[in-house]
Amino acid sequence: MSRATPAGEWDYVIAGGGTAGCVLAARLSERTGLGVLLIEAGGAYPGLALSVPLAGMRQTVNYSWKYFTQPQAGLAQRRISYHFGKLLGGSSSTNAMMFYRGSAASYDRWERLGCAGWNFTSLLPYFRKSERWQHGSSEYHGGSGPVDVSEPRHVAPFSRAFVEACLERGMPLVRDFNHPAAEGAGLFAVMQRRGKRASAATAYLEPARPHVNIETGALVHRVVVERGRAVGVEFSTRSGELHLARARREVVVAAGALNSPKILILSGIGPSATLRALGIPVQVDLAGVGQNLQDHLRIPVLYQSGRRSPGDILYWVPAALDYGLRRRGVLASNCCEAGAVLRSDATADAPDLQFVTHFQTSLYPGAVDLQFCLTRTASRGRVTLRSPDPDAPPAIDPNFLSAQEDVRAALAGIRVARELAQTSALRQFPLGAEILPGAELTAASDLEAYFRWAGESCYHPAGTCRMGNDPAAVVDTQLRVRGVDGLRVVDASVMPQLPNGNTCATVLAIAERAAEWMLGTVLE
Repeated sequence: MSRATPAGEWDYVIAGGGTAGCVLAARLSERTGLGVLLIEAGGAYPGLALSVPLAGMRQTVNYSWKYFTQPQAGLAQRRISYHFGKLLGGSSSTNAMMFYRGSAASYDRWERLGCAGWNFTSLLPYFRKSERWQHGSSEYHGGSGPVDVSEPRHVAPFSRAFVEACLERGMPLVRDFNHPAAEGAGLFAVMQRRGKRASAATAYLEPARPHVNIETGALVHRVVVERGRAVGVEFSTRSGELHLARARREVVVAAGALNSPKILILSGIGPSATLRALGIPVQVDLAGVGQNLQDHLRIPVLYQSGRRSPGDILYWVPAALDYGLRRRGVLASNCCEAGAVLRSDATADAPDLQFVTHFQTSLYPGAVDLQFCLTRTASRGRVTLRSPDPDAPPAIDPNFLSAQEDVRAALAGIRVARELAQTSALRQFPLGAEILPGAELTAASDLEAYFRWAGESCYHPAGTCRMGNDPAAVVDTQLRVRGVDGLRVVDASVMPQLPNGNTCATVLAIAERAAEWMLGTVLE
């Protein structure tokens, strides 16, 4: 590849046009006179393909980084698919649209881990700043933010029966999962506006587009560091041409928990032994880059359904009419409308199990899924590189189910699922036979083997550029990379520990906060 050609000079260059990158580009562009360049490997947000929720979710794999993990020793040596959004808006453009921040205790734990000022109370203004709740603002909900959040516009019979089953079992009804102490069962809020997906691309970037310069189809090769300061980003276009965009103020890496550590390592920022093995000159020896990878694990629990799925092909014509006329009906659904959050045992300080029901599943025709997720996993993995080639995927090892605590939580989850299946609400739905794991599996050892055979990612990777105040932390509590001036990381990789909810809402809040700090430096 030839020497990089100049691609202009900007105040801020943002590497990654995903959820956080869209927030940052939009907020920074609000300040008159600032030049902002957003670099994204994927393309523009294809509204027609992805905005209709249920139909769009069938297309998301076409707009993703098609990564796979390393063979997972804890999951029967399987390589787990890791599909994350590769387009403007990132995974907010391809995910299941669930809006669930998790418990206040998750964020209060961040502060106890050394991240001063990152407790729930400190983050709440940024949650609220990002949101526009369609049922109005409140103490915990924003009313004028860019991202529309609404109650589901379709509720399948199975979703209602599941909530009734949870109440029958003694769980409280949750009317708002985003209350900081929510625990029980209910319907999840979704990132939608009038039945259409609300992504970071549509909510933040589209209104800001006249003031943001955007390079799509541009693969970041490295952050350029000169005399200890980040001065730009080197990237290639689809034609293979190499370009250098220089930054007068700051470079921000916002490429997500898998690609942000990759970019840092390609830039010479990471564990020195790894850099030397790859032949990359060491700019900063930061041992924590790529370490601390965390993800939520999901376990399918399938039952034969006694009803035809509302998404069945027989209903497509009336569903299309309902959606076209009213933006309602099953096409407005994300398929996982109802769920529950609970504790696997009395010692947990917050819910660590999340049930996410599905009224249909590709795993088995005619089945429904009582899937549960482990949302406070003890297992830790890492992201590193196999090659210094920027086109090569990173080596991803979440190390799923390496901690026995996670197995114990999963055993509690399957026990709850089976208890729910025996309630009158779900018997009358009606549920049929247990398909997975199968009623014949009752011994703990057999169920553990099932978890290892069937477990999959919730697609919530985080923690690989962890913030903190200790030597292993990659960024400080204002998300500045240690040992390099003018460089921040802003995305899920900075989380010291996963919250016990879905990650999109949290990434929005992190980016809102970072934008304030960055704009604050403009005034200094």
